[in-house]
Amino acid sequence: MRIVLLIALILIFSGTGLYMTTHSFDNRADELARLEAQIRHENQQSAILNAEWSYLSRPERVLSLSSNLLSLQPISADRVLPLAAIPFRDNAFKEAGKK
Repeated sequence: MRIVLLIALILIFSGTGLYMTTHSFDNRADELARLEAQIRHENQQSAILNAEWSYLSRPERVLSLSSNLLSLQPISADRVLPLAAIPFRDNAFKEAGKK
């Protein structure tokens, strides 16, 4: 009689463990499927954004926008300074040390 109860308890615990393992596996498989679907969606969104960025950053479009919106003009020759007009750091440090 005790052996039958012992075997019944072992079978109950084994069945419970098997059920919990199967349930856990099913949950993990569902989560994996959900994550794979999310990854596919994010990859599609990334591809769309890359296509939009390529379209918006075309050189001819950027050039036309910059000429229309920025109104930039070429620099005239009288605005260009000679190299000697640029203060170098070592001169600035020497002058600061003299003061």
